[in-house]
Amino acid sequence: MGLTRQDIVHAGLRLLNDVGLNGLTLRLIAQELGVKAPALYWHMKNKQELLDEMATRMYADAMPGRVPEGMGEQESLELAARALRRMMLAYRDGAKVFAGTFLTDDSLLGDNPLQSRVDAGLEPHLAGRALFTVYSYVIGFTIEEQAVYPVPGERDPRYGATPSPWVFDEDVEGRFGDGLTMVLNGVFAWLDDKVAS
Repeated sequence: MGLTRQDIVHAGLRLLNDVGLNGLTLRLIAQELGVKAPALYWHMKNKQELLDEMATRMYADAMPGRVPEGMGEQESLELAARALRRMMLAYRDGAKVFAGTFLTDDSLLGDNPLQSRVDAGLEPHLAGRALFTVYSYVIGFTIEEQAVYPVPGERDPRYGATPSPWVFDEDVEGRFGDGLTMVLNGVFAWLDDKVAS
């Protein structure tokens, strides 16, 4: 059986944990697969195309399916945000891989947690802004988290043994949760204001 795009993507994800994003090259993936680097270019034009496919596979493997019946908007958006962070933390530099990539499978976008507001008259672009704000918080937080803790539980010594209030302390989950609550409360207050005006 010949080499496929999925073979390349799976090899890239396996190697990511060993070498990180900066060390991941098409040449290294070719070596892992036992082929010459030009063989990969039949399937992937460049590293960005590979990252797009890797991010798509990460998302497909980790994101929850449909929103549970009866779950409120804020709860469902929180559930999605936490799942997104877990997905990125499953890989070394996972947030950097995911940030700025293009999902190659539209079917993964799933339910819009704000669809009931859109159905009630909220302009879709405003719902999009709200969702993107939450998404940006999760991506940014996780990039910073993985800089301080490149390997789970192992703090980069450059950040010092005693954390300052500006850098991650030992309660990373609490810090993420507090920030997410602040962002979600702000997003839903903003949405309520848009509906009222």
